[in-house]
Amino acid sequence: MATPLPSLAEFLRQNKQQFLQDLDAKNAEKWTVVMGNEAGDLDTIASSVAYSYLASKLQNTPTVALVQTRHTDLYLRKENLFALEFSNLDSTGADLLCIDDISDSHPLNTSFSKYVLVDHNTLEDAFEGGTGKVVGIIDHHADEGNYLDAAFREIEAAGSCTSLVARHFQNEWTVEAGVSPDVATLLLTGVTIDTGGLSDDDVVKPVDENSARFLYANSRLEQQGSFQGPESLEGLDKTLHDKKVDIGDLSTNDLLRRDYKDFETSNNLTVGLATVPLGLEAWSKRDKDLGKNFFDEVEAYFAAHNLSVLGILTTFKAPKKKRELLFLTNKDTVPADLEKNLFHGLEKRTFSPDNKTLDLKETDKLGKPNHPKHTRVWDQRNKEANRKVIAPLVKSLLEGQSAEAGGDS
Repeated sequence: MATPLPSLAEFLRQNKQQFLQDLDAKNAEKWTVVMGNEAGDLDTIASSVAYSYLASKLQNTPTVALVQTRHTDLYLRKENLFALEFSNLDSTGADLLCIDDISDSHPLNTSFSKYVLVDHNTLEDAFEGGTGKVVGIIDHHADEGNYLDAAFREIEAAGSCTSLVARHFQNEWTVEAGVSPDVATLLLTGVTIDTGGLSDDDVVKPVDENSARFLYANSRLEQQGSFQGPESLEGLDKTLHDKKVDIGDLSTNDLLRRDYKDFETSNNLTVGLATVPLGLEAWSKRDKDLGKNFFDEVEAYFAAHNLSVLGILTTFKAPKKKRELLFLTNKDTVPADLEKNLFHGLEKRTFSPDNKTLDLKETDKLGKPNHPKHTRVWDQRNKEANRKVIAPLVKSLLEGQSAEAGGDS
């Protein structure tokens, strides 16, 4: 039997140290940088960290995971810190290579030669414009059609990107390979949190079920007995969910930035989308109890990020799963016809693969906003439509595509 590979923690510490030394010595050309998306959720971190280990150790390709969250912001996601500790990593995230570990003397767009993208499929703007080449993609978001010459482009529907990462390496990931069980454990936390422990029928795909079974058998959970589907993940799912909604100590600014992504439309509008695990009424009341005005706090975030449009996507249980949408537009940068197209299209447009709408019901549950003509609040009765669905829909509407049902999305 082959000599066991190093633990995940040992690998990350050594890998981080060697990569930063090579970067300072201008000798980083051999490295592939694997990155998840800017929101830095558990799916993104688990996918990138596990990919770096598996590519380095099973394929002999020096690969480092770069997390696009600052070390000082890791506290915003308690479920991430729990998953790291559960996988025998430092519970503060000290083992991770974060964006603030890269010194200003190494410009992000010129310091790296090769990229693999996981949990998104387009480089963030900060990394564009240099000589670095995207050599691979593993993602479960809408395909934006970039990097068609990459060595692999595995972009398909899945509840979790971690499921796709596990499948990518499954043929080489044998018992004889000696992979640390912490790798499978970390990936399994991603599958679990994104699929409700395989119990959310709206998002679970066969690849999630197959990968969960494989990962469980190679993880530390395997000691609890053979895999029994959702039943085997129930305890882990509850703990991850409880950590995710433990947000009582976070300000409105923190809630908006903890799971935030932005993008530019082809007509130069900056759009931000924040997913928040708290209902709007409870959130607004909490701000009021703290002597703050909810809309003032939201508009301060809006202004600080120079946004044209901000969408807040809430997802919570009360007691059943609920979703809401709150959209604000900048009256100075968003033409009236595009604003109308956005609001109308969110209510009427259908999207693939099932030709459904978001099934929105406008509500005044938050009272009168500061700029009511440019603000809309809805209950979203289509519970399966998350940011992966809403982001491309918003982009197409702001770029002027038809708002009517059946329009291209």
